[in-house]
Amino acid sequence: MNPYTIILSFFLIAGFSTSIWGWIIIVRGRRTRHWPSVDGAIAQCAASASDFMPHIEFSYTVAGREYRCAHAVPGGTTPSQELIASYTPKYPVGTQVRVHYDPAHPERATLEPGLARGDWMIFVLGVIATFFGAIFLLFGGPD
Repeated sequence: MNPYTIILSFFLIAGFSTSIWGWIIIVRGRRTRHWPSVDGAIAQCAASASDFMPHIEFSYTVAGREYRCAHAVPGGTTPSQELIASYTPKYPVGTQVRVHYDPAHPERATLEPGLARGDWMIFVLGVIATFFGAIFLLFGGPD
């Protein structure tokens, strides 16, 4: 087996794996839109100067049990002062918010249900890599 075939095989496997990972992210994001919601409150909202990410915690009650959860900034978000500036005024401490929680695991919750802005990109890049890897493996390369 020549090195070209080995490299393209790894490229194909990596593309396929990335496609599956991206699909899982999309499915999970879409599922959050159907989660039930309760009233909650912002417990902490701080700007971290060390990693330029906003650190937001919120509390909420489901079935008489209180939970506290950290708000996850969408993956792939570039840390910056602008990011902190966009989140901290949006979620000041004490603000009442709508919390969407997983009914099977109420400790998992989000303030922003649905897909984040770039969630589909991982899936698309994986599909493209898989496609080109398969095409070049089947029809290209040295004989």
